[in-house]
Parts: sequence; structure tokens; C-alpha cells
Amino acid sequence: MSAAPLSDKQITRGFRLPARLRHESNSSPQFLKPAVFFCSAAVMGVILFSLGSARQTSENRLYLVPWAIAVGIVTLAPAIYFFLRGKFDLFHPLVFPMWTYFFPGFAVGGLILAAGMSDAHYLPYVQDETYNFPLTFFYLIVGFLGIVAGFAIPIGKKIGDVIARILPKWELSDSKARNGGVILLTLGLINIGIAFLFGALGFQTPEEGSNLAGLILMSTLFWYQASFLLGLYIFRSERIGSIALVILGVLVLTAVTNALLVGSRGGLFHFILPLVFAYFYSGRRMGFKQYASIGAIMVLVLGAGIIYGTTFRSIREGQQSVSLDRYVAVVPTTFSKILEQDPIEILSEGVSTLATRIELVSAVAVVVSNYEALAPYEEELGISDNIIVETSTFFIPRVLWNDKPVSVEPAKYADLYFNYSENSFSMTPVGDLIRNFGPWGIPLGMLILGILLRIVYTALVDGQGFSYWKLTLYYLLLTSISYDGTYGGIVPNMFKTAFVAVVGFVIVWLITVRLNPR
Repeated sequence: MSAAPLSDKQITRGFRLPARLRHESNSSPQFLKPAVFFCSAAVMGVILFSLGSARQTSENRLYLVPWAIAVGIVTLAPAIYFFLRGKFDLFHPLVFPMWTYFFPGFAVGGLILAAGMSDAHYLPYVQDETYNFPLTFFYLIVGFLGIVAGFAIPIGKKIGDVIARILPKWELSDSKARNGGVILLTLGLINIGIAFLFGALGFQTPEEGSNLAGLILMSTLFWYQASFLLGLYIFRSERIGSIALVILGVLVLTAVTNALLVGSRGGLFHFILPLVFAYFYSGRRMGFKQYASIGAIMVLVLGAGIIYGTTFRSIREGQQSVSLDRYVAVVPTTFSKILEQDPIEILSEGVSTLATRIELVSAVAVVVSNYEALAPYEEELGISDNIIVETSTFFIPRVLWNDKPVSVEPAKYADLYFNYSENSFSMTPVGDLIRNFGPWGIPLGMLILGILLRIVYTALVDGQGFSYWKLTLYYLLLTSISYDGTYGGIVPNMFKTAFVAVVGFVIVWLITVRLNPR
């Protein structure tokens, strides 16, 4: 028995997203006023708490508790606002970065740092802790407020409305979405296999063909595109039948397999995310039970990923490229090592790794406290002014420009700031902006990011009817933004992602519509 999706007529005639996902607004100030109220209250709370805890020392770092709470309040403010209005959206541009990055990394991470649970080796690199840690929190608050302000001002909505009117009206029926998703899934799996062969994917670095590695890696986005498209098809079905179950099984199997091969601590989380995103936007009822289930799944997936990824990397002992059979052999070896360990020891190490991984404040503080002194060395290493370099050269493929400047080589950045080039460290858009333009670059840069997010959201989601391709493109663009990486990489990544997505949709259109018009 096959799935019974909503009829094609419902797609083209009046089917709309559920009310909780329609944030139609004619007046941005209605959003801005409560947001400003919440954020202003948080800033005032920071000042009062800080004055009360001024006698604390840098050894216990308890003076950071109010700052961590303030970051939590500021980042939670948009979610609280939408919840109170009955329009909570887990994947709203202001809510998604909150629960996936800002709140766990800087609010929870700040409490971890304050409690002395972080054992990052670079903590001594933070100069004058009692000054630079609070300053870092302040910059993070300003950065998030910049995103909120940029999203709230009218210009983003106006531009998004214009784009929405000129976007093609092409829509996929349920059957064509399913068939197109299967085609993209096949292409994605093929490209993932090629990416592993080139060393462009997984815990390894390509030795040869590096000019093609980036293009090959981008082509693996077909898998994510297919996962969301097929997930949306499955979850919006009134009855999930045998065909839909088979497709869902293939998606979960390939997600787990890819995560195991990639060996990343967050790999399983990222591979499962398209299905969670699709479930939320499918129009199914979202109550406490659903949110609790999704939360539990995410926590379990993240915990399992951290334990597996940490063990996988310890076995690999480096990112040198190896043959495919040797690389694949690491997977069973990783499971064997995990099973040999004491469960209590595994759990203890997992919690310790999770605490260190979540705590991102100290990594940003290293940049905040040292960027001025290290600026001359950045210029010598060729990693200065990376935002201008990336945004002005990204549209030229490296295969056409062999000497294309590299914006920031992770190894050079890691060696300069953290004295360890064998790992990548969080820079964040806030850290990148202050490196390039100083403190004033943070509010201005994040304001622009907020405007960009509003443009994308308005053009593809806000007040729009149901559309397979628009929701898929929105998912890909939203998740292409790395709040852990550089600010300069945001626009290039979004552009490349949009290009690959368009290519994927053209393939789907040619095969399912043009060559098979029925």
C-alpha cells in the first residue's frame, strides 16, 4: 500500500502552511518593539548582575554567570515572542541559530566555563580574563541583537516581497516530488562516493585534485536536497504506506552510513536534520509530545555522535588521505574500541568532550583578546582581510583561477591563535568581524546578516503557499550558514548552495516534467 499524499489540487489551489508557520506581518515594528524590550531588559540585567558580582575572581569565574544568563535571555527572546503569539517556528531564521548554536554554545557554554568544567588547552591564551571574558559576552549579545535588528527593519521584507513576486511559479506534484527526490538521492550518493575517493569528504584532506575537491564536495548537497524533498513528501502524506516506509528506511540508512564514514562528532545530527526539518514543515501537528520526541532524538543523536566521532578521530590519528578500504576499515575498529571500554568511562568521557565542545565562549575570547596584537602576523600569513577577499572572489571557481587567494587557511589560523594547527577552532561571525573591522564591525555586519535572513525567509516561506522547491531551497540556505565559521564565508556558501540547488531542481524538472509531462 503506497502513501496517500495530499492531492495535487491542494498544492496549487489554496494549500498553505499551518498557522504556526505563517508569520505574515505588514508592520515590522510589531516585531521590533517586544524584541527590543526583551533585549534591553537582558542588557540591564547584565549590568546589575555584574555590579553585584564585581568581587569575584578569575579563578572561579562565577562572575561570568550573569553574562551567560544574559546571553540566554537575549537569544531566547525571539523564540519566546513567537511562542507567546502562537507562531513558534523551530526553523525560523532567528530561532534556528538560537537552539543549534548560540544558546548551547554561549549560554550553556558560558555556565560551563563559569563552573570550571571547561578544560580547553587555550584558556591561558585569553589575556586579562576578568576584562576580556565579559567583553566577549558583550560582543556576542551585540552580534545577536544585530541579527534581530536587521531582520526587523522593513528593507529585508520589501526586497523579499519583490523576489517572491518574480520567482517562477513552478510547482511539483507529490508524485513528481517523490520521483525527483529519488533521482537526486541517487546522484547525491554517487557524488558522496566520489567525494570519499578524492578525500574531499570525511576526516581526511585531499592530496591531489584539490581544485576539484570543492566542487565535488558541493555536489554532495544533492543528498541533503533529496532527503528534505523526500522527507517532506513522506510526512505530509495522510497515510504512510509501504513505498513511503521504504524511502524513509533508505534515507535513515544512508544518513547513518554517511555519518559513520564522515566520523564527525556532529555528523549524525546533521544527516538527521533534513528529516526533522521536513517533519516540522510538513504541516503535521506539533504538540508537547512531538517537541519532546524531537528533543530526545536530537540529544541522543548528538551524544552518540560525540562518543563515536571522538573515538573515530583518535583511531585515525590525523587527516592524511588514505585508500578507501583503509578508511572504511576504521568504522568497525571504532565500534570495537567503544565496546571494549567500560560504559561508565565512555559516558564520563562523552560528557567531558560534550562540555568542552559546547563551550565556545573561550575560543571567541582568544580572538577578542589577541586580534590587535596578532594583526601584523595575520598579514604575514596571508589570512588578514578575509571577509573582503571571500566576498569579492567567491564567484570565480578555483578550477578557472589556480592562484585564487585562500581566505583563511584553518591550519594557519589555528596555529596563530591557538598554537595547534592539527585541529580547527571556532571563529564565529563575531570573531571574524572583529578581526577584520574591529568592534564596530560586529553590529553592522550582523545587521546585514539579519537583513539577508529576512530576504530569504520572506521570499521563500513567510506568507507563501506550500511549495516543495521553495521549502527545500529555504532549508538548504538556512543550514548553509555556519555560525561556527567565518563571516566572510556566509554569502559565498549561500550562493554556492543556491547554485547547486537550482541545478538539482533543473534536473528534476527536465526528467519529471519536461521528459514526462503526464
